[in-house]
Amino acid sequence: MNSLKIRKNIYKLIILVFLVLILFGAFNISETEPYQLDSRESLESWVYFYHNLQCEYSFFEVLNSYNLNYDISIRNEPSGSIECAGKNFWIDYRREQKIEDGWEKYSPIKLVVRVATNTHVDLIVQSIIWLTFLSLIPKNRHSFTKLNKVSILLGVLLVYLHLIGERSYYSTIGRDYFPWPFYRDFDNSIIFDNYYLYSFILILIYLFYFIDKLLETRITNLINYFPFMFFIYGSFASLNINFFILVFSFIGILGLFNNKVSIKLSITYLLFFIVWFLNSENLDKNFDVDKIKGFANTSQTNISLLFWAIVFYLLLIGVKYIVDLSKDSLDLNLLSNNFLIASSLIVITGLIGAINLPINFLSFYILGHNKSGMNTMQSVDGNAWRGLYPSAESIGEFFAFAILFCLVTYLINQFKFKIYHFFLLLINFYGLYRANNAAAIISLMLLILVILIYKNVQSKKTRNLIYFLLIILLIVGYLFLIANNSFQLLSGSVMFEAVKASSISYDFQLNEYNESAIEQANYALLLSLPADNTNFSSSLKYLLNSYTFGNKIDNVPSAISLVSSVSYYVNRSEKWGIFIAKYNPNLSEFLFGYGPNQLTEYYLGHETKYQEGLVLPHSSLITYFIFFGTIGLLVVLFLIFVYVVKNKNDFYGNILLLFFIINFLKSDSALYVPNFLIFLILINLLRIKNIFVKEA
Repeated sequence: MNSLKIRKNIYKLIILVFLVLILFGAFNISETEPYQLDSRESLESWVYFYHNLQCEYSFFEVLNSYNLNYDISIRNEPSGSIECAGKNFWIDYRREQKIEDGWEKYSPIKLVVRVATNTHVDLIVQSIIWLTFLSLIPKNRHSFTKLNKVSILLGVLLVYLHLIGERSYYSTIGRDYFPWPFYRDFDNSIIFDNYYLYSFILILIYLFYFIDKLLETRITNLINYFPFMFFIYGSFASLNINFFILVFSFIGILGLFNNKVSIKLSITYLLFFIVWFLNSENLDKNFDVDKIKGFANTSQTNISLLFWAIVFYLLLIGVKYIVDLSKDSLDLNLLSNNFLIASSLIVITGLIGAINLPINFLSFYILGHNKSGMNTMQSVDGNAWRGLYPSAESIGEFFAFAILFCLVTYLINQFKFKIYHFFLLLINFYGLYRANNAAAIISLMLLILVILIYKNVQSKKTRNLIYFLLIILLIVGYLFLIANNSFQLLSGSVMFEAVKASSISYDFQLNEYNESAIEQANYALLLSLPADNTNFSSSLKYLLNSYTFGNKIDNVPSAISLVSSVSYYVNRSEKWGIFIAKYNPNLSEFLFGYGPNQLTEYYLGHETKYQEGLVLPHSSLITYFIFFGTIGLLVVLFLIFVYVVKNKNDFYGNILLLFFIINFLKSDSALYVPNFLIFLILINLLRIKNIFVKEA
């Protein structure tokens, strides 16, 4: 019986791969012969050939006609038409450019093949792919949900809100985009021919129908397979939507119908939403969310704010609901096994994609990642290698957490390591090494040390003494690092970067070393300049005043100095400085934030030198401070503290939670769907007693 199920799953995957290849035009033969490139002189002719014959060739045909040793990569172009999906859209060609360094050096030629993707095609094809993967999860013994037409309708209406709210984004990629079901003609007659919208809604109805049918028999097993979300990321190529956000939002709707709602949470969240809505300016700006696509707002509109506020609320309910349903089905051994398999698949697929461009692009499309995988084995700037994941830092955390989780499972549940598990662990360690996330590696090592002390030292007093000495050792080590550098330099590094990032138009007098007041860190002078010349954010003004004129105690560093000195050693001085330069809230926004997943007003509302490109704060703590303000962040931290206190005897569960808390301080991983959901799931698992308590 089990072998029959395995064969059926294999057949599904084989059919699915061939379906994707066919839909992408991989086997289509063009009526025109591809341009045969055989010399550098014909390179420009090759580029112009495919420009003139747009949408004629599959990307396989374009790549097969290219045989020169120049840097080439594949990217999707979401504004493609339906008939152009999977075909050549454009080729970006960057010629050699002289590097202004005093030497006769030139930047290399770069080519980017743009493959057309389309909102409707992506919604159909990628949904089929991920629904098929979802169908591979074993069924429950009993059904826990039943088809609810109202739930499906609410899911469709929720996505329709998104389509209206982020119209600035969709109007740039859809030639037929129009968010309303009808419009008035020149003679004032009502026309119902918006087939773009009708077909989109019809696809969504089928999508939520199949999500419901699959969840009906699999919902309690879903939690045992959630590590695969890191492999199958689920972001639609042409839409700012993530498949798993839709799935968990739909589960949240089911939770609402089953009365799995906290009244306190709902009332508090409603009050926050009222403040967000009153503060929101309906500017309809278009913000390039880049690698956090599918979990961040692209357009600053009231309707988009409503959509993301509802989605975030449903995610909280949905994760709680599914954990409550799954508490008896949770299998830590199976979960550990899936962590190792998922992490190994990420590494292997990333390595294959780095040496094979077509597989690189197909991995991006089939698995739904926000960015195409790296097309080289070389690390970025000699540092981190992210493989197919959009962020090296975030995937590094996943690799480290997978190792830690397997260790915890081994200690509390006698997880039996087989030969293939050790092989998968080696792959996982390699992925962690290539991701080069120092914080994840160090926190993993420290937490393993804490676990070893806990396991091998029976006396509680002795353990606490060792932990205390370990903390003292870390503090002494940090002070030793500071001693090797000027504390004045370290304590002001964030302020210095914040001033550098600000738009300053004042004509400074230079000293004998050709330095202005900025290079000299003369903040007293900068604060005295007219506001029109400095354009400092409200947060930068406040912190500069506090840093320069605040009451100071001799030989005791201020909080700003401590944070700044720490930022230097975790390589966050520039990123946190840019955050301070950009963060320009009023009092209400400072207290309650801009709203969940709302980065547009923060990022574009106050002009700095960093208006182009996505420069994140690289701290989930800061990011959620932007979203929920001081009060919201304090509430979240308080709830986490309550969870820890209530589960103070759950040593291993708190160790897993501590790993995330440490890493979220200096990474933006909570902006990535899988990292955020795994944290939510862990928090809810801690509510269930004895999940991570060692068996007798």
